[in-house]
Amino acid sequence: MNKYKDVYIFGIGGSGMSSIAKYLVQQNLTVSGYDQRKSFVTNQLNQDGISVDFELGNLKYSDETLYIYSSAISMEKTNLINYLDNENVLSRPEYLNLLSKTNKIIGVTGTHGKTSTTALLAHIFHYNDINVSYIFGGMTSFHGIGGHYGNKDEPIILETDEAFNTFKNIEIDDLLVTNIDADHLDYFENFKNLIDAFKHVIQNVKENLVLNYDDYNIRELEIENQHISYSSSRDTDIKIKYPNKIIVDNTEYVISTKLIGSHFISNITGAIALANVNGVKTVEALEAIKTFPGVKRRTEYLGSINGINVYDDYGHHPTEIIATISALKEHTKGKLYVIFQPHRYTRTKNSFNDFKNALTMADHTIVVDIYPAGEKPIPGVSSKNFEHQNIHYLKSMRMVPSYLASKVKETDTILTLGAGDITLLGPQILKYLDEV
Repeated sequence: MNKYKDVYIFGIGGSGMSSIAKYLVQQNLTVSGYDQRKSFVTNQLNQDGISVDFELGNLKYSDETLYIYSSAISMEKTNLINYLDNENVLSRPEYLNLLSKTNKIIGVTGTHGKTSTTALLAHIFHYNDINVSYIFGGMTSFHGIGGHYGNKDEPIILETDEAFNTFKNIEIDDLLVTNIDADHLDYFENFKNLIDAFKHVIQNVKENLVLNYDDYNIRELEIENQHISYSSSRDTDIKIKYPNKIIVDNTEYVISTKLIGSHFISNITGAIALANVNGVKTVEALEAIKTFPGVKRRTEYLGSINGINVYDDYGHHPTEIIATISALKEHTKGKLYVIFQPHRYTRTKNSFNDFKNALTMADHTIVVDIYPAGEKPIPGVSSKNFEHQNIHYLKSMRMVPSYLASKVKETDTILTLGAGDITLLGPQILKYLDEV
């Protein structure tokens, strides 16, 4: 890969591809790409010196350019269809696999929490003046898009993603596994296949392995590799004492963090363990954690108006929704209003009852139409089906601000929730409440 000076990325606006783009442009490569539409991310890429095309009509293939493409882009519709077997045309998993052959990889995986935990781990290293590279599919307020090219002698902190089995062939030196839950079953077909995919990756870790023993599915793997374990309820190497303490080597430490919820404390513990085996002491990691503001769209605080707090979260799986709602309920004096945008028809169909049960935990939930993420509608799968005693369906997000304005009061909390374009709604709600 090192012989190419020009890189073109298909699907560059996606979270996984934009971070690769930023990592590459910081190597002084000329990076450009294509995405289907303009977005906050593509605007951010422009500011980082990366040009983005929104049409492919004028794109011509060059054997002097490295092409990397996302699984979200149908390559059959591009003029690269006849070159997919060429060595300079790589899928995202193929690119990450090649990257891992020449770099030490410190990976973070799990169905939930891997983006924020990867970002936190990178922050721990940088706070302690260790200039690691990192690639994760999110954005932070302090470094923008989650890609950075650091000291070439330091490791790459990599979010190792299970979607489309991306992590299958990545050569991982150290790995943290936060949890395993049923997701991406449209690809894996069943939960056993997903479990087998995780087990394959875990068993091939070269050096240090860190496992969350509070997670039933991780414990059931019965991993024989030597590893470090952490838990709040079992006899493990690191013990969690909720709400905010851990015991490491018989010493008790207090975790001070801006992140809300016990799930974050669990993931922080795993990050500390992985930092420890890479030379960062627990007290040094804890100092870094104090200053970590979190990843955008992970229980992100957007603002307050008239005593009403507004948050935004990426959660699009029932387990994530339960964790986020539970955390915010604990920090809300008044009522919690949730606006949920289901993500994908297949996911909504497969986990409908779990979604509905999770959403009833809020005091009042509004569900808007499903964000398709490129999928075609499935007959009978609709957001209308969620309607319940405290779940209300509104077809359009434009109707939400005025609906909320007639209900919310001082000390209430509003949470926008989902992986689609609902992230645009929170600022609109704040603006509307400020004007009424």
